[in-house]
Amino acid sequence: MYRRILMPHDGSAFAERVLPHVTELAKRYEAEVHLLEIIPIQTPGLLAPELSVGTEPELAIDALDAAQQSLREAGRARLENLATHLQNEGVNVRWSIVDGDPVHEILAYAAKLDVDLIAMATHGRSGLARAILGSVTDAVLRRGNRPMLVVPVRGE
Repeated sequence: MYRRILMPHDGSAFAERVLPHVTELAKRYEAEVHLLEIIPIQTPGLLAPELSVGTEPELAIDALDAAQQSLREAGRARLENLATHLQNEGVNVRWSIVDGDPVHEILAYAAKLDVDLIAMATHGRSGLARAILGSVTDAVLRRGNRPMLVVPVRGE
């Protein structure tokens, strides 16, 4: 039933709430787990407000590159840790880090690998909070065409 399970990770502790479910499903169906971390593309104004005005373009680009590299290294460490945990449970696992829009990259990765399930956590926001803040999980659920396991995380 499940050959490939995609578990996107955003670097937050609550995202790991999906891990026990993914581990159990992967073991039960002998599925391969694909861990994916997306590093959002940074802009000078979002990364550091002081870079957005009066900063030499070369310095801003260098700062952005350094920030992206730092995020990539932190993501690599997280995914290696998660992969080790899954491997210790007897699960076959692969991981990848990509730059881009999280929703787009999750859906593209799922299609490319023809995953059978996308497993994600959600804050469980509703109403105005969801409308203002949005939710990557919600957008993947609404725009995607793959089965999903969504684990609500409340009170975090």
